[in-house]
Amino acid sequence: MKFIINILIFCITASFFSQNISGKVIYESTINRKELNNYLTNKREKLKLKRKSVLESLDKVYLYTKAIKSKLTFSSGKGLFIVEDKLSPDIKNLGQRFLKTSAGGSNEYYYNETSKTYLIKNCETLGDCFIYTNNYLEWELTQESKKINGYVCYKATRSKGKIIVWYTPSIPINFGPKGEYGLPGLILELEIGKIIFKAKKIVLNPKEKIIVEELKGCKRVSYEEYVKEIKKAKKSVFGN
Repeated sequence: MKFIINILIFCITASFFSQNISGKVIYESTINRKELNNYLTNKREKLKLKRKSVLESLDKVYLYTKAIKSKLTFSSGKGLFIVEDKLSPDIKNLGQRFLKTSAGGSNEYYYNETSKTYLIKNCETLGDCFIYTNNYLEWELTQESKKINGYVCYKATRSKGKIIVWYTPSIPINFGPKGEYGLPGLILELEIGKIIFKAKKIVLNPKEKIIVEELKGCKRVSYEEYVKEIKKAKKSVFGN
């Protein structure tokens, strides 16, 4: 009960304090430990005997990729998340290409706590650029805690436990990597799909001014309209 009361108090005051905080977080994303262990103990041995070509490709993804860097900047209750890494043009670099795409690719993720506007800009999937609304995310909060970079963080999950985050109420910013938002504190660790994001550097209220601008420059649609565009594109390629 005390935990719930503290969270409620935080939610009431966080909006005010977040307007006065600016900063940036540098994340690194890698294959998460559970997926890596599953590959090494189960999948890899079977592939050794049956499909060596597939084994070589998966090894590039699971064993030989380097961490992908991404950045979240925030100011005046607004934030922007992008993947920073510039990959080699070598198309054979399968592991790094997979990891970058999983981390967000060339997408841009915009957050605005004041207007409750959350957007995603995608210029790859359909060939044209679209800005669409990021759906509401429903979280299950827990009292499980741990320290990350000196901050006490609490665990939260969604999508039936498939997505796991650790957020810190000490930094009253309600977003994090790859469009994840809606928690009472900044997300310092995110486990989603096969990868995990970990905050490696946190800079609060730097001397240089941080300005976060709303996404512009392409067609803006709702999430539902964007899904319809994807379905139309699939139909034109694959038919019914």
